[in-house]
Amino acid sequence: MIELTEWIGSTRFADRPWLVLGKGPTFSDRDQFDLSAYNLLSLNHVVSEMKVDVAHVIDVDVVEACGRALLENCDWLLMPRVPHVQQQVSLRPLEDFVDAIPVLRELDRAGRLVWYNAETGPAYPGSPVIEVKWFSSEAALNLLATMGVQMVRSLGIDGGQTYSSAFGQLNNTTRLANGLPSFDLQFNEIERIVRLRGLDYQPLVEPIRVFVGADESQLVATRVLEHSIRKHTDALVRVSPMLDLQPPMPKKRENRPRTAFSFSRFMIPQLAGYRGRAIYLDADMQVFGDIRELWEAPFNGHHVLCTTQSEPPERWKGSTWFHPGPQMSVMVLDCGALDWDIERIVADLDAGRYSYADLLFRLCIVPPERLDPTLPVTWNHLETYEPGQTRLTHYTVVPTQPWKSTDTPLGDVWLAGYREAVAAGAVPPSEVETSARKGHIRPELLDALATAPVPARTDRSSAAIELEAARKRIKELHGRQLRGRARGALARFSPLVRAARARGPASPAGAAVERAAHLLRRVLR
Repeated sequence: MIELTEWIGSTRFADRPWLVLGKGPTFSDRDQFDLSAYNLLSLNHVVSEMKVDVAHVIDVDVVEACGRALLENCDWLLMPRVPHVQQQVSLRPLEDFVDAIPVLRELDRAGRLVWYNAETGPAYPGSPVIEVKWFSSEAALNLLATMGVQMVRSLGIDGGQTYSSAFGQLNNTTRLANGLPSFDLQFNEIERIVRLRGLDYQPLVEPIRVFVGADESQLVATRVLEHSIRKHTDALVRVSPMLDLQPPMPKKRENRPRTAFSFSRFMIPQLAGYRGRAIYLDADMQVFGDIRELWEAPFNGHHVLCTTQSEPPERWKGSTWFHPGPQMSVMVLDCGALDWDIERIVADLDAGRYSYADLLFRLCIVPPERLDPTLPVTWNHLETYEPGQTRLTHYTVVPTQPWKSTDTPLGDVWLAGYREAVAAGAVPPSEVETSARKGHIRPELLDALATAPVPARTDRSSAAIELEAARKRIKELHGRQLRGRARGALARFSPLVRAARARGPASPAGAAVERAAHLLRRVLR
């Protein structure tokens, strides 16, 4: 086995960008790109479908599944020194599996097996530790950065919950077998790695980017919203709940946000790298149309698109909370044209340059001629659901939102979407249980968890695979010990063999000695 930095120092690749290939839906689009313009690094089972320069595998069972494709389709295999087995850190080092798995043994003998220290396991001295939190894509980016790579592109690192059709046979075995609710969890970590390592990183297929304003009390509603978005589109979508952001707090009480996420929307251009489009939605929504309709709406020189609502919905009649005019709870943003800086926005608010109402309800930080409030109102139907017409329902009456109360005429609409999302595995049961325990949702929602899919399990447990590897190792060591003893016995037996042959093979002594020598040679095979 070759240690990572030793391999980096002795191996040269073509001077071109790297492309990291995952199993997500856009892997099926690979024929649309000139892959010869990249050095190729595959994640897990991708190497079974195509030739790459480097294959990266964390789990030993992936090696067993790919088999000889690893020998035929990659020049190098990168693995942790302490690999995983069935999504769990192994108790054994890589060399034990090399002895037990023929493909690894052949790669090692050919000098094509490279090891590194993954932070998920114990570190061996003399080699850097490669960070990985959720998925192998994170380790791959850190490995490439350690190699000195600057430009990285990706295909098949898509988020969501689905694989490319090329890997449909793995849907019930490896897809989210680590118990995580979505591949989206990798994106925050990828963005952190990109910033920390100074990488030029972009996916080849740009996703529809949806940022959701939410807090902890709306976790379940956010999951249902995300599922409703994905259900009604076949486009690649990246949904980012803005849960952990901490925008600065205004000094004046009257300027402080009404919700924990009120100011989060102003951080979206920065989160998007001040490039491309982004969609903002509140968490208390449910989508019934193709989100691509919003994504592809023309800006026509505007920087922000939104809807307008002149009259309050029936359930808002008499309330001072409703503000007629442009509604900023659904927005399409031209991030490249918006230089929003949350620190400056809050400082100007505190300085009295505008009021809270000016900022939140009139979006005064955008010149009026750059704000287009003519998106179809059906994309922000306040407390309204009209089958075949509504594209997005906004549950705005907080006390009677359907995850909190049965006192709402739209309860059945949201509940049907919730049950469907739970059955599809889009709502982690642990989040429902925690939300119910904290009083964020009504307890009856726990009943739907009976339909939640059981996490996929493969036929063999982690312990079983490690036990098999250990048995193979012991058998091989025992075989080596037997062969060593046989060699010694044969050496000591050689004079007797020669003497017996001198008497002639037909003699009883000669025949017995020949049989004994034959048995010893069989042990040595």
